[in-house]
Amino acid sequence: MKVVKGEATYTDDIGFPDTLYLGVYRSPVARGIVKSVTPPKSALLTITWDDVRAYLPVRAYEGGNIVRMPVLADGRVNFVGQPVFAFAVKDRYEVEDALDEAGADIEPLRPIITIEEALNGEPIHGETNVAVDVRVKGGDLEQRVNSEVEVERSITLHRVVANPIEPKGVIVRWEGDRLFVIGSFQSAFRVRADLQETLGMPPEKITVVSAPNVGGGFGNKISAYPEYVLAAIASKKLGRPVKWIETRQEHLLSPIQGRSMRATLKLHARRSGTVLGISGEIVIDGGAYMMGIGPVFPNFIINMLPGPYKMRFIDVRGLMVYTNKPPYGAYRGAGRPEAALLHEVLMEALAEELKLDPAELRERNLVESGKPHTLPTGLKLDPAGYREVFAEAREVYERLKREGKRPVIIAFFNYVSNPPGEGAKVVVGKGRVKVYAGSGPHGQAHWSTFARVVAQRLGADEDVIDVTLNSTESIKEGVGTFGSRTSSAGVNAVLSAVEGLLHILKEKGVTLEQALNSDEEYSYETFAKADSVVTPGAAVAYAEADGELCKAYVRELHVFLDVGRILIRSEVEGQVIGGAAQALAQVMYEKADFDEYGNPKYSSISDEGVPSSADVTWRTYVHPMEVYPTNLLGGARGIGEAGTSAGLAAGTLAVERALGRRLNELPLDPSALC
Repeated sequence: MKVVKGEATYTDDIGFPDTLYLGVYRSPVARGIVKSVTPPKSALLTITWDDVRAYLPVRAYEGGNIVRMPVLADGRVNFVGQPVFAFAVKDRYEVEDALDEAGADIEPLRPIITIEEALNGEPIHGETNVAVDVRVKGGDLEQRVNSEVEVERSITLHRVVANPIEPKGVIVRWEGDRLFVIGSFQSAFRVRADLQETLGMPPEKITVVSAPNVGGGFGNKISAYPEYVLAAIASKKLGRPVKWIETRQEHLLSPIQGRSMRATLKLHARRSGTVLGISGEIVIDGGAYMMGIGPVFPNFIINMLPGPYKMRFIDVRGLMVYTNKPPYGAYRGAGRPEAALLHEVLMEALAEELKLDPAELRERNLVESGKPHTLPTGLKLDPAGYREVFAEAREVYERLKREGKRPVIIAFFNYVSNPPGEGAKVVVGKGRVKVYAGSGPHGQAHWSTFARVVAQRLGADEDVIDVTLNSTESIKEGVGTFGSRTSSAGVNAVLSAVEGLLHILKEKGVTLEQALNSDEEYSYETFAKADSVVTPGAAVAYAEADGELCKAYVRELHVFLDVGRILIRSEVEGQVIGGAAQALAQVMYEKADFDEYGNPKYSSISDEGVPSSADVTWRTYVHPMEVYPTNLLGGARGIGEAGTSAGLAAGTLAVERALGRRLNELPLDPSALC
């Protein structure tokens, strides 16, 4: 309610006495050698590479040609907007004045901008621009000789900027040798781990707390950024709190950007319509450096390429290459929408080649409901309602056809990144139930969700339940919110803590009512492990084309999901509608484009293609179904990113059908409509 009434507290609403402000001078060129820097004379402190000499971590990946991002330019710059040096001043307005005084002598070098240039041009780092090169081969590869028909699709996805309504920001301060950080985070624990590694500090000396409200994230607020490290260094040197609040212009130029990929794939099948497998290659534009979990994406996308279909084999090469653009990383869906788009354009092409009904082709190849299934990539799908959601979607598909529309239908799954689990603690006493969890809400209703499931399990009133999230001082270990994991892993952790607390009370012979009204507090903390699950989905959409106005419009999108258990229906609907809007915007409008010199061709969110309300020509209908609850406590399957997969795949196919031709790149080029 505070958010609705404008009473929410975000990072920039928080302040401490004597707070100083961090400013960052950023590279105006995409590639070059730093000859010298000119710090602002008004600065209380200037920080250069020689003061830092540190790089940001890369997670969950070993091997490859990994070049980590320096906190400040280490003699070279490799994208427009890269931090060159930092400074601290007394007032926020002084930051802009100081930037006018600041400068750097940078000798420009020829930038590498496109994937093609990266594969064939001069290396940015070392001897090659290939950062990651994996080949995923699995299943019964001998089935390839049984292929009677092959269809091929090539498609390019352009870059997209995650645009939360609140950009990034931190406030840091020191108490002796202890560092305290408040900011706009999706994962306080990931930020702490990144700061621990970059600053060389033990984790127990770092406390990271998310602001009470986080104005969106979409993957952009999971990891630590150079400015977090710089603020910590400045605060230590000056002995005062330091705040950094990202401007929108800074945000548009900074990591993380997503989606940029080129794919050429073949689907192999029998003439009967039985799909056999996928082969081909995907290449991701990784930007100037590897950051966070960026290097895992070629493998991650390929692992999901078979979709919810009974494919026999896979043989796909995945590359990630360096270019002189901001580093690549997770953007809402983080590989899931890309995989769904690729397997669905292939299935549609096969249906056209075989002159089969697209719905019939998909349905006959779907995995069985209620049974575990292992894809040829090794990815395990847990028992769920794959066929039930598709059957419901097909009814809408057939109805729209009867109404004279030209709908498309797709099948997909939303991979829920539960491992390794989540941390939680529950405390009862002094008239309150206190719930703590490692989840990091950034627009979702986590407080309401956790309060409701705890109240239901305890038989208590939600009004006596206080929920505190995303703080390293509340629980020992946590993970955060991303990968559609909170309603699954997060709820499982909270309910595990509740069960542990009830067990303690039973052993002590204390009832819940007695514990609640006691002057003593009873608590239980756990880190509840959780395996991955998937959320089966299907979607139906249709679009219309206006040849005179040279425009195409998506009109309806229906999304069907086996959510396991509906925790809060309005939250399920809101998450899917929001994700679908981002995906359809990517189909129609959004593109972070760069010129031949590596300069961004956008300077605002409208330039980048974020749609206004007038641009939203579609209506999204959400159909959550409770078919197969998971084995985790709570039974829910994650849906936070399901709308992006549904919207990207169904929206693309709907526009293709309306135009009567295939799209080779996204977003749609308006000039191609006339």
